[in-house]
Order: sequence, then structure tokens, then C-alpha cells
Amino acid sequence: MSGPKSGRIGGRQLDGASSTIAVLDEVRGAVQDDIEVLIDGGIRRGTDIVKCLALGASGVLLGRAYAYGLAAAGQNGVSLAIVILKEELAATVTLMGQGSIDELKQSGPTPLRGSDSI
Repeated sequence: MSGPKSGRIGGRQLDGASSTIAVLDEVRGAVQDDIEVLIDGGIRRGTDIVKCLALGASGVLLGRAYAYGLAAAGQNGVSLAIVILKEELAATVTLMGQGSIDELKQSGPTPLRGSDSI
């Protein structure tokens, strides 16, 4: 037997649903600055964090990185995962010509698009 009562429902039922980052702009527009918008799902590296922040997220949730670090090397793995994400985040913000995360968030999605001129 399959279905909601069987307890065997997996993520495949949501394959056709929009990703969290795809609807971030719509969510941010609906709530304006009234509430913090945290995004979860698909955050695997510092560049993902930068994209979410530039597109309007107040912050991101990083459960996957913590879980992978924990599984690989316990507390030291979690610490290393955090260090790696921080380094990737800092490098990405710098390479985009932004002085800080606050500057990136104030710039909005424009830095993600780059420049059309050389």
C-alpha cells in the first residue's frame, strides 16, 4: 500500500514544485521588510549563500553542510564545514566587487548579473 497513510512518501512527490530560490523574490515581495525571510534547501556552497542574500533572503539555513561535516568528522567536521563556507562566501563577495555582505544585500540582484560591458 502506498499513499499518505503508509508512511512511505518521499521527496519525489514535490519534484514539480518550485525551488525555494525560484520563489524567493515572490516571498520577499509579499512580506516586504516586515519579517525575516530565511531560505532552506539546496545550499551547498558559499556561492549559493551569496545568491540567496542578493535575491532578498535575510539569511540561509545550512543543515546539510553541518550534517555532512558531522558525518565525516564529528565536531571537527562541522567546524571545518563552517570555515569552508565562510571562506567561499568571503571570496565570492570580494570577486563580485562588493565590500561586505551588507553591501551585497543592499545592491540586490544586480551584482549577480554582472556587467554587459567589458
